[in-house]
Amino acid sequence: MKVQLFADEPYQQSFTDYFSSIETIELVTDSPDLVLGLTFLDPDRKRAYLSKFESEVPIVSNTLTLSATTAQTLVRSGKVVGMPVLPYYFARQSSIEISLPASAATVPLVVTEFLSLAGKTAERIDDTVAGVFPRTLAMIVNEAAFAVQESVASPEDIDTAMKLGTNYPKGPLAWCDEIGAAAIVAILDALAREYSPERYRPAALLRRYAETGTKWIPV
Repeated sequence: MKVQLFADEPYQQSFTDYFSSIETIELVTDSPDLVLGLTFLDPDRKRAYLSKFESEVPIVSNTLTLSATTAQTLVRSGKVVGMPVLPYYFARQSSIEISLPASAATVPLVVTEFLSLAGKTAERIDDTVAGVFPRTLAMIVNEAAFAVQESVASPEDIDTAMKLGTNYPKGPLAWCDEIGAAAIVAILDALAREYSPERYRPAALLRRYAETGTKWIPV
């Protein structure tokens, strides 16, 4: 399958390496069977990109900060399928959330085939900003960041408590380090715009870490 990939610059190489490693997927710059629009960090820039895009093939649009319905209203042609794709984590997921714009009823066959080639199964969800898992994870990370900010506990102690107390495979702040604080803040900001500014307000310390690229758990 020929796939055209667009991603934010910090994550472009990671996504390129992953999809290039799948023998049945070929990354191309024109005449694709499917377009992967995985950008999300700057919703305004994503809107501008989508509004200029013309393609007769389906477009998988990253819904971490912009819903599939909004993306569909922006593109000049082509069907949009929403998918909340977390950087540095998509490769390890076996089940992927997908959503359709309000005007759509079925998932294009090429999208289902693409996920199958990548070894993923699709789980249909309602069209929402950030999906289910990324939204939940971003909120958990934010609460952990508030706890550190307010000197409740150290990042290491918080991660240890969450792993032992909830059987998480990884602590929320280690998860944040893996995905990137900038991605978590982008998700929270998008949720704040969509729903409630106060409920999804990022901790000041989390935003500072996003701006500086600081890690919670030193390697």
